[in-house]
Amino acid sequence: MVAENVGHTTRATCGKCHFNGGGGEAVKHADLSRQLLYPERACDIHMGGLDFQCAECHKTRNHKISGRSSSAPPVEGVFTCSNCHSEKPHYGNAIIDHHLNKHCETIDCNTCHSPVYAKCKPTKVWWDWSKAGDKKRKAKKDKYGMPDYHWKKGEFKWKESAKPVYRWAGGFTRRVIMGDKLDLNAPVTNLTEPVGSIKDPNSKISPFKVMKGIQAVDAKNKYILVPHLFPRNKADKTAYWKHRDWQKAFTDGMQAVGLPYSGEYVWKETWMYWGLNHEVMPAKSALSCVQCHSSLKAEKTCDRCHQDNRNVDFEKVAHKGTDFSYMMSKGRDVGHLIGATDYIDFKALGYTGDPIIHGGRFKKMPMGYRATSEIKLEQP
Repeated sequence: MVAENVGHTTRATCGKCHFNGGGGEAVKHADLSRQLLYPERACDIHMGGLDFQCAECHKTRNHKISGRSSSAPPVEGVFTCSNCHSEKPHYGNAIIDHHLNKHCETIDCNTCHSPVYAKCKPTKVWWDWSKAGDKKRKAKKDKYGMPDYHWKKGEFKWKESAKPVYRWAGGFTRRVIMGDKLDLNAPVTNLTEPVGSIKDPNSKISPFKVMKGIQAVDAKNKYILVPHLFPRNKADKTAYWKHRDWQKAFTDGMQAVGLPYSGEYVWKETWMYWGLNHEVMPAKSALSCVQCHSSLKAEKTCDRCHQDNRNVDFEKVAHKGTDFSYMMSKGRDVGHLIGATDYIDFKALGYTGDPIIHGGRFKKMPMGYRATSEIKLEQP
């Protein structure tokens, strides 16, 4: 009977699990929630504008589904935007298309086409397990209507329409797995982080949600502890959600994963970098040149290098992009991004400054000296 009723997968069948990673909707994945069952076009152009089902991108061969999160190895194959759109996806003949295609050699598509994450549903960005266990504490709602506490899981913070964190990513992820020793003196432990560098030609500037929190670490063995949380049955004597005893929960949990527990634990801050691959906005809502390159906001724009052409409105070309004012009018929490011209922190990524002025990764701008001189003249 089951075989006779098997049908094609849908966003609902995939989302049944993937929308609820981490124990709730949009908890782990900033770009996956049940809002994608019937999303607006501005939320996700593929699922909202074109009514894509998940399997239209995540192709299956021999029961292996291409695509992965940044927290798991790509054992079933990688899927990227270029699988459909090619490495040069801007097909026009305008000068801007040439520059955008050059950008694709250095910048991940979603860096421009997903300028904010969790714009359809707030996502959890802070999770402090050390605060769990207080049944008397009343949860408060934040400005998004999300709770800041639950006695079973601790203290939370949420964000909606948040600006991503940008890092160099070359297709690999550094992960902490069970049993890996941690540096207890480090202020933060990255449980997952992208591997990449400005010096690596295979690395691209990519957007991430950083999931921050406080977790328990074995004070002597120096590895992450796994607690036993959910009671197995009525006779369960160790589950934290029944007895609120971390010692019993850690002892049982570590036995389950086959690692010794020293009996002593400390609470440490951990970060996880989660790649952003969904909630792609329509092309007209991609970031503009000015929103990343503050140098283009001055009197000189594209004609800093190009011959002045009265048939091309360089200022219009440079400024056309994400309208955060419009997004704010629709209820999105993006007021702080209106007028931003330094969306990407180039110095944090290893550049001397704005690449238009100081040059790119592997070459200088052909008119860099002239441009730099002009900037110096403008300074008091």
